Amino acid sequence: MSVSLTIITINYNNKAGLVKTFDSIKNQTWKNFEYIVVDGGSTDGSKELTEQNADVTKWISEKDSGVYNAMNKGIRMAAGKYIIFMNSGDFFYDSNVLEKAAPHFDSETDILYGDSVYFNDEGYHRIESPPKKITFSFMYSGGINHQAAFIKRQLFTDYFLYNEDYKICADWEFFIVAICLYNVSYKHLEETICYYDFSGISAKPENLAVYFKEREITLQKYFSAFLEDLKFSQESKAKRIQQVFHIKKFPVAWRFFKWIIGFFLLFLPKFRLKTD
Repeated sequence: MSVSLTIITINYNNKAGLVKTFDSIKNQTWKNFEYIVVDGGSTDGSKELTEQNADVTKWISEKDSGVYNAMNKGIRMAAGKYIIFMNSGDFFYDSNVLEKAAPHFDSETDILYGDSVYFNDEGYHRIESPPKKITFSFMYSGGINHQAAFIKRQLFTDYFLYNEDYKICADWEFFIVAICLYNVSYKHLEETICYYDFSGISAKPENLAVYFKEREITLQKYFSAFLEDLKFSQESKAKRIQQVFHIKKFPVAWRFFKWIIGFFLLFLPKFRLKTD
């Protein structure tokens, strides 16, 4: 019997979080999935908890070189048409998430994604809702949460697995390259998919330097030719520039505005449009 979905949980010494994730998966009303747990050699009882969980189809507990190494292990073990990562401490929004998403698994869409609730134990709470149309500028400044994304497993074969040299941005790299460079198909599901525990490595301020460094490496590797134009595009979204576009809607005001600009330019070095 073919499996429509593989759920993968990455865990290391987070037994309390694993309990939340296990309960969420156990309570799903739609059951045509396999469940893989990749544990990093935990010593807090996580391994024993996994052994006792009848919902777990496959599992390993061994040392890994980082979260993306563990995620790649899970991908290699997977048999489902789609893969979703629900790591320890993360959990599905409600018991009907997979039932509502399941009809889309019969499609050939490469990436299905929905909304997320970001939270932590300190009371942080926000809803992340990515747009229906994914643009390069959106991916440059934001991204898709992989706990809210069903990724066709074949994509990892056709393109690449997660970059194990990265600590934070390998999932972002996969999405931006797959969508913006290889033009894979995607669809926004009008559903909230998960609660995402926003207290891990990517959420810590001390890791911001690593986050930006990894992003820059990806941008330079795959999109270096577009970065200057992107910078101009980002600047054009500034409030003052948007106000100029607003003035342009009114012919009389626009003519007066151009006259003012022309007047000031008389006293400045000659403006030359940059073309290279």
